[in-house]
Amino acid sequence: MGVLALFAARAGAKKVYAIERVAEAADLARQNIAANGYSNKIEVIVGDAETLRLPEKVDILVTETMGTTGVDEQIQNLAGIFARNNLKLDGIAIPQTVRAMIAPSDFSHLTHALASSSSIADFDWSALKALRGDNNMSFRMPESDFIPLGSPAILDEVAVGMTEVPVADPLRIDLTIDRPGILRSFVMWFEADMAPALDPELKIINYPGQTRASWSCGIFTVGDPTPVEAGDSLIVSVDTGRRQHSLNWSLRWMKNKS
Repeated sequence: MGVLALFAARAGAKKVYAIERVAEAADLARQNIAANGYSNKIEVIVGDAETLRLPEKVDILVTETMGTTGVDEQIQNLAGIFARNNLKLDGIAIPQTVRAMIAPSDFSHLTHALASSSSIADFDWSALKALRGDNNMSFRMPESDFIPLGSPAILDEVAVGMTEVPVADPLRIDLTIDRPGILRSFVMWFEADMAPALDPELKIINYPGQTRASWSCGIFTVGDPTPVEAGDSLIVSVDTGRRQHSLNWSLRWMKNKS
C-alpha cells in the first residue's frame, strides 16, 4: 500500500500526502512506507476524497481511480471535488486526461479464455472448448493483434480534476463498419495522457490484446451475433454507471444501412 506515494517521494517530492479511506489499509501503508525509509516525507491520512481538506494546498494530484475503461471508478467526480478543495490553482493532475474508447468487434471471448488459464490447465477442458465462442464468460482479450470491425471512437473524455459532475448516462456514439464480418462484441479500453506538458508520449493505454500490468480491456458481447458489411453504421448507447465505483454497463445498439 502507499505505492504511488512512494514513487512520488522517490521522484523528489518534498512532502507527500497519501489518502486512504480504510484505516487498516492506512496502517499497512504506514508500515510499508517506514520499511522503505520515507516516513519523514510521506504522511498517511485516513479520509474520503470527497470531504477531505489537507493542511495545505498541493502542487500535484496523482490518482489511479481508473477502471477498465478509464472513467468507471468515479475519477471525474472524485478528482474534481478533491482538486477544488486541495489543489493549487496552477496545480496539475496526473493523469491529466482520460479517454474511454469503443470499437465494434468480431471477437468472441469464449474462443481464447481457457487457453490463457494456466492455473487450471491440469483439468480436461475439451467439453468446454467445443462450445461456440459466444458462450464464454471470460473478459480477457488474448495477447494478439486486435483488428476491430470499424474505427475506434471516443465515447467519453475526462479532464481529470477540472470537472466534478459526470454527463448523464447513457452516452451515445455513432460507429461505422469498415470491413465485413460478424458483429459479436463491442470492445472498450482507455487512453490516459499522464503529463503532456512534461512528456507528450507518456501514456497508459490498455489497448485490446496488449499485455498490461493492471488493466485488461472491456468486452461486451452481443446476444445475437449479426452479419455486418462495410459502410454499415451503428448507433450505440452505453450506460457506464460512472456515478458508482463498480463497472455497471448496459449497452443498446441499432444497425443502419448507409
